[in-house]
Amino acid sequence: MGSLNRVKTKFTLVVVLLSIVDLALIGYLFWPGSSPSSRQAQEKKLQQQEATLEHEVAPLQDLGSKLAETRVDVKKFYEQKIPSQSSEISQHLEKLVQETGVTTQGFHYAEEKPDKNDLPDVQRIGIDTAVSGEYAKVARFINALEQDKYVFIITQIALTSSEGGGVSLQIKFETFLRET
Repeated sequence: MGSLNRVKTKFTLVVVLLSIVDLALIGYLFWPGSSPSSRQAQEKKLQQQEATLEHEVAPLQDLGSKLAETRVDVKKFYEQKIPSQSSEISQHLEKLVQETGVTTQGFHYAEEKPDKNDLPDVQRIGIDTAVSGEYAKVARFINALEQDKYVFIITQIALTSSEGGGVSLQIKFETFLRET
């Protein structure tokens, strides 16, 4: 009998331990986020986050070569669009005046104070002039400035009419000079 009681006690202890393990496993199954469907949903959410992050960092891929290419483009822009001598600006403006058929009393140049947003190695030049002529010619002059190979930024225009259908245009604009 003594051995039967020991076996019965051991059996009861094993059944209690297995019951505790079963309860723990059942609790795990019903725990939020532990079901297969919630794990799949969580995995899908993580995959979406990964795809979003990859999309966000894609422009940063190969940034070194893009930066080198941009430096080449900026250098080319400076060489093509920004003169290195102030005489080039004067000659070019006189050429535009002749091509468009307007008359001018001359160009007045002023070196602008550097701005924190200015381009590096470039000096801003303010230009003030009055041009006169037929309206169509004055309009061609403005169009020529805006579409010129050099960078001209018109900042102020005042148009007045004169006798005989002519107009006079007071114009202020800026250009740039490459520092060598």
